[in-house]
Amino acid sequence: MGTLLRKLGDLVAERYTLLGGMHDEIQELKDELESMTACFRDVAGIGDDDMHKEQMRTWMKQVREIGYDAEDCIDIFLHHLSKHSGDNRSLGRHIHKIFNFLRTLKVRLKLVTEIQSIKSRAQKVSERRLRYKLDAMDMKDNMPSSSSYVDVDRRLPALHGDESPLVGMAENKQKVIDLLNKDDMKLRVISVVGIGGLGKTTLAMAVLNSREEDRNQIPSGQPNILIHAGQPNIQIRAVVPVSRTYDLRALLQYTVRELHRRPIGQGEDPLIKDIGSWDIPKLIQRSREHLVDKRYLVIIDDVWHSTAWEQLKVAFPDNGKGSRIVVTTRSDEVATNCSSSNGDIYKMEALTEADSKMLLFHTVFGSETIPSTYQHLLTSKLEDVCNVVFKKSGGLPLAIVSIGGMLTQRKNESVDNWENVIQRIPSELQKGKMLDGMRRILSLSYNDLPYHLKACFLYLSVFPEDHEIRRGPLVRRWEAEGFINEVYELSLEEISTDYFNGFVSRSVVAPEQLSGGGEVRSFKVHDIMLDIITAKSTQENLMSTLGNHQHSTVGHDKIRRVSIQPGSRDNYFSRGNLRHVRSLTIMSSREKPKDITFSNLKLLRVLDLEGCSWSLSDKDWKEICKLTLLRYLSIRRTGNERLPSKLGKLTGLVTLDVRQTKVTHFPKSITQLQNLQHLLAGEYVHYTRTHSVKHFAYRKEVVKIPTGLSKMKALKRISFVDVKGKGIEALHEVAKLSQLTRLCAMQTDPNASWGNFSDTLSDMNNSLRYLSVMQDEANCNIPEQLNFLHCIRSPPVLLQSLHLLGRINSLPQWFQSLSKLSSLSLRHNYLETGMVDVLGRLPCLISLKLYDGSYTGTELSFTSHQFPMLKQLVIDNLPNLVKLSFDSGAPANLERLTLFLPRGSAASVLGIRKLLKLRAVELFGINDGHVVNTVMEEVNSHPNMPIRVTRDDQPPPPSS
Repeated sequence: MGTLLRKLGDLVAERYTLLGGMHDEIQELKDELESMTACFRDVAGIGDDDMHKEQMRTWMKQVREIGYDAEDCIDIFLHHLSKHSGDNRSLGRHIHKIFNFLRTLKVRLKLVTEIQSIKSRAQKVSERRLRYKLDAMDMKDNMPSSSSYVDVDRRLPALHGDESPLVGMAENKQKVIDLLNKDDMKLRVISVVGIGGLGKTTLAMAVLNSREEDRNQIPSGQPNILIHAGQPNIQIRAVVPVSRTYDLRALLQYTVRELHRRPIGQGEDPLIKDIGSWDIPKLIQRSREHLVDKRYLVIIDDVWHSTAWEQLKVAFPDNGKGSRIVVTTRSDEVATNCSSSNGDIYKMEALTEADSKMLLFHTVFGSETIPSTYQHLLTSKLEDVCNVVFKKSGGLPLAIVSIGGMLTQRKNESVDNWENVIQRIPSELQKGKMLDGMRRILSLSYNDLPYHLKACFLYLSVFPEDHEIRRGPLVRRWEAEGFINEVYELSLEEISTDYFNGFVSRSVVAPEQLSGGGEVRSFKVHDIMLDIITAKSTQENLMSTLGNHQHSTVGHDKIRRVSIQPGSRDNYFSRGNLRHVRSLTIMSSREKPKDITFSNLKLLRVLDLEGCSWSLSDKDWKEICKLTLLRYLSIRRTGNERLPSKLGKLTGLVTLDVRQTKVTHFPKSITQLQNLQHLLAGEYVHYTRTHSVKHFAYRKEVVKIPTGLSKMKALKRISFVDVKGKGIEALHEVAKLSQLTRLCAMQTDPNASWGNFSDTLSDMNNSLRYLSVMQDEANCNIPEQLNFLHCIRSPPVLLQSLHLLGRINSLPQWFQSLSKLSSLSLRHNYLETGMVDVLGRLPCLISLKLYDGSYTGTELSFTSHQFPMLKQLVIDNLPNLVKLSFDSGAPANLERLTLFLPRGSAASVLGIRKLLKLRAVELFGINDGHVVNTVMEEVNSHPNMPIRVTRDDQPPPPSS
């Protein structure tokens, strides 16, 4: 509504004086909708759907539909005005004004008619509300008030991989391991069953990741899941998520890929080279052949129906080597049908009162007791509050974490305020239906969100279960949908990032990937929470989700947004009821849905085809280029190889994402996209599952940008500029883009210079926040490749992230002025020991990644008073390194350490035990037993018991 009201204001502004007598009509509609919006906001925070009377829900639906129709009407009108605003200027200003009025007379008359109709509808809806005595404020007076939380610091503790959800579940983990360790060489299937939110998947993953360090927990003489009666260690460990809806062929294909997963950096197994063309029987055969002589442990996660297990189990042979399968499910029937015997079912139980209390404190304070700094909470009432939490949560970990997420916002307040939060939990939680109780607690998490976050949160229903939601694409979609409005001096990107972090801080989503500074880059939505979101968004007609039959579109006059998810069927729609769709998402489909014709989607703002294996036809592109309201277009990870020549007709486009495609050129018409802000191309390769080590995919051809880049004044982000050939001209044009905050420039020609790129960077010193400068890695031996950086006359002092790839004789002097730099990665720079002193003085550096060839010294020592804010350190393939030491516990704030040492390296690593805030250690590529033992000894004796990841992976050589 905020976006709509601003557009209505524009219509009565001076530049549309030719609307004549319509001013009063539009003003009246604007006033009516403002009043409706105020009432809408009042009732939106009332609480659970049960609290809304049927009349109230009907009224809210009618208000929403009026808003949608009004915005569609205005957008079409404004597009027609802008389409002709630049025509016939040669006729003279006065004549042009008259000519333009005549050309747009039809659309103006249509606007008059539609505005009158919408205003009449709005008035009737208001009258109807009064006629049936529907008073939102009377309802609200009888309900607890909705709180407004202040967002916490977006930089989260580095808890990725933490098993904190297993607080109080150590016994559960051991019992599952005991079931797996039964002395039986036959294939056995163990089921872990329980309602959503108990932590079944977390428990299964903890069992899967059990390693040698767990052996001391096994009674002497009892076999464990690593060594079994003289049999070899488990050779294959894999996780196969099933979920409620699935495509059998896709599921088997995923399974085979997981079973054939090779060490990171070695590429795909040649045995599955053509897997994309295999049918189901061949996929099953390949799985069985691969496993026939191996001992394996596989997690089959989230099985909803016995049919899924019956279809999948034939891929796992009983090879007589003591292999095991763990199935997690919410259904007792599924658990019975999957398990080898009744004794192979582990039914998860809720937490005890003591364990619930520990988990609550861990969620709120990061420790299992209340720190002394929160003395104001240590009152006699606290025990009563904890008892209420336990009773109302039923001991469900997810419920406790959800409540704890809200209490985190209150930890600086009194216990009385904690009680107010607890009192708003519906009393029905005390009933025996634990699933209902879970849903109500998770609904409370939604209801407690600030008003501006509600639509953004319901929008998450666009994604299917188990989908990893990345921050960048999500917030750009929010912007395109109009869910985010600029506030004071904050940009849309800054506001949307705060929205994203608002979900994470309230524990209503599960973080997946963290940035170097601890920011959440991606998350997943708990399954039960996603059920609630999907039901609510469908009820409010915010999203129509296909692929989950539980949430149909029946009952809505007009469909506004559609998400076609894996497992959906064709023929859900007729062409007619898609006319009002403004957002279309097709998730990872193998072929284009038959019912989708882009020419019918004239109101489309968002088109996301990420992960679809089919390519858009010439006809599709022709139709898409006529979608004049389109703001977001993503063909990421699709089979498309080109973009249409008429792409420039999409003048409203804000985001264009062609990453991980075979597109190699942008059409000349792209420079007509005056509103484009995000131009995304290229591809990164991740060498670790935690994404702590990544590299630009140089083997893929870089997309070329045509001349005329300077016309695109709205650009904020360019994921590349190729300096080769005409790229030099492009760099000159880049300097004219005053809004540009992110730039990735690369040089693919070893004999070409960077020209006057130093001048370009000097001209952009007040706008750049993120910068990558990369020489083609195959030519990294040419000396002084990046020495032009020394010539920058005005350094980008506002820079927050910097990546340099290429030789440079030393760090430029202006490095010392980068007071806001928080992330730095260096590769093939061949810098000497003085580098550490310069970087150690940067006051805000949080993440430092020293990749292959970045440092030539034999010793790397971190001493006190250096790197005061550093939280993440990556040491990747420094061949000359002999000694890595952390003296006196420096860096004092280091939380995550990644070591990627070359094979055969004898480098000593000292002082890890002194890093008091260390939470995670990753070891890759280390095959020297002494080095591993020394490092692991320090890690295992560390008081924080940091997460350990040890893998014998090695990234490919630079030339590959």
